[in-house]
Amino acid sequence: MAISGYKVKPNYATVPGDTLREVINDRQMTQKELASRLDLTPKHVSNIINGEVQLTPETAKKLEFVFNVDASFWNSLEKNYQEYKQNKVAEAKLKKQEELLKSFPVKELERKKFIEKGTSASERVNNLLKFFGFVSFDALKAYTVNDNNFAGAYRLAVSNGQVVDNNALISWIRKGDIEAAKINTGAFSKEIAESSINDLRSLTKVIDPQIFIPQLQKLCASFGVAVVFVPEIKGSKVCGMTRWMSVPQKAIIQLSLRYKTNDVLWFTFFHELGHILKHKKEPFVTTPTYVSSKIEEEANDFAANILIPPIEYSAFIQEGDFSNSSVQNFAKKIDIHPGIVVGRLQKERYIEYYQLTDLKTRYEWNI
Repeated sequence: MAISGYKVKPNYATVPGDTLREVINDRQMTQKELASRLDLTPKHVSNIINGEVQLTPETAKKLEFVFNVDASFWNSLEKNYQEYKQNKVAEAKLKKQEELLKSFPVKELERKKFIEKGTSASERVNNLLKFFGFVSFDALKAYTVNDNNFAGAYRLAVSNGQVVDNNALISWIRKGDIEAAKINTGAFSKEIAESSINDLRSLTKVIDPQIFIPQLQKLCASFGVAVVFVPEIKGSKVCGMTRWMSVPQKAIIQLSLRYKTNDVLWFTFFHELGHILKHKKEPFVTTPTYVSSKIEEEANDFAANILIPPIEYSAFIQEGDFSNSSVQNFAKKIDIHPGIVVGRLQKERYIEYYQLTDLKTRYEWNI
């Protein structure tokens, strides 16, 4: 910024000291004389002119007396210059962040409208960091490694040697947090949850997701669980996840609908609910082939037995008739969707995976 006849010509990159130098040269004044008039040391005036110290509001007021130029002018010079410096620092940091963009599924997040579409690398960095709510990818990584919810996902590996893309997974988790925050729930109540199981189970017979999803979310919210559906992000290899929020205290069940059939959807939901009802308040990530453990087996048994009562299922297996009509009759008898029975029979290899698939309901994400 420069003065011509002491009127401002905006240039936000100007160091305030440059303008002050122009003024004292125009007035044919030495720095030593200016220091005397300002009642400051010559060194301090030199530091202001060379940009080594900031021009304070107190000094701006003194300059108003010396040059009859409002203090607001000098304050504005300093303010604009400091903002300019901060912007340059931020731009430099963003430039470094751009190198890390390739490790995130940015295009997929844009396509699924999780983040706004950027027109440049720096804009994509901004959009992605705002999505996560962090000022840098380093801060995000440090948080995900140490935060309980993210840490369980961050160290995840499936048992058959496949590698989970951590950045894809934490992106999926983050979107679930955003959606869960929109759901108002009551305080978590294990008693109400357990008493609601039959009502939850009855929803398996409803085919239309436009009908059963709102009902499922409303019912679960009544006992302090937010249920969210978030499409899988390539590389995350996730079917579902359970975690807890402390403020307010509620649980989240997040489902990806990975295999797009109703049997897997409902088994995954009740598996996650099993974690909530039976296990400690810690995050559980469910992948297609997660490492088996007692806890996961308990959640599997909970889901299997809620969906298909063990005594009735054992009798059905002993009969050995797995025809289309037999499966439908059995499903009707136990008041469950036949696709869930088919899924169980396929899983336990009583029938092949290609058999009776027409009894299942398939879903597609509309994105």
